[in-house]
Amino acid sequence: MKNLFKLIVCLFILASSFNLKADANPDLWPYIQEKMFQDAEIIEADFIKIDGPKRAASGAQVPINIKLTKTDGVDLEKIYLIIDANPTQHAATYHLTDKTQNLDLFTRIRMETDSFVRVVGQDKDGKLYMHKVAIRASGGCSGYMDVHDPALTKDLGKILVKAKEDFITTRIKHPNFTGLQKDQDSGGYIPEWIVKQIRYDFNGKKILAVENDISISQDPYLKFKFVTEDKGTITVSATDTKGQTFLKSKKI
Repeated sequence: MKNLFKLIVCLFILASSFNLKADANPDLWPYIQEKMFQDAEIIEADFIKIDGPKRAASGAQVPINIKLTKTDGVDLEKIYLIIDANPTQHAATYHLTDKTQNLDLFTRIRMETDSFVRVVGQDKDGKLYMHKVAIRASGGCSGYMDVHDPALTKDLGKILVKAKEDFITTRIKHPNFTGLQKDQDSGGYIPEWIVKQIRYDFNGKKILAVENDISISQDPYLKFKFVTEDKGTITVSATDTKGQTFLKSKKI
């Protein structure tokens, strides 16, 4: 079943590649939905939204914004970020807390071709809510990167943290190789190497945790709304697929 799903997705992507005017393909979603959520009902809702450019300037750095408006009777525990036409559709999972229920989050993704980009929110009862946007882009997952460029790994794991106007902004220095980029010297593929997990704590208590896959851009960027009247310390911890851990704290 898993191999069949991969074959179907590849065929859809291949068919789209022959169409120079290809748009986001709605036919991919039923297969992704079945794979990720089986037969669970998904409700299209207006309290969860995703936005991005109609046409991205670069498929390797596509800016998106996820917004969640706190709604009575709905407490979301997770938000899934999904890119229909990417080789790996599940881009990230955001684990929310009571401090991030009014979420306003910005990040940057990789897109291989034109696609719907979706957010699916899951509440504590397992109910699912969705919103989507169509974005035109290309080459973000398999585009050329020079594996031998020392600038890609200089200051590896360095985390920049800013706290301004009720937003926490972070960027982690990391090449985030997707495993689909060609090594021009060897002719093979650069092995996958990404920042897999990021966690944000305030005064020792978790406010947001993120699980990433290959569709998150080089030097992972994340900005999200965090409102507090208390002074304290934001701690950002990250782990990559080589098991390396990176840490940064900042008083706010």
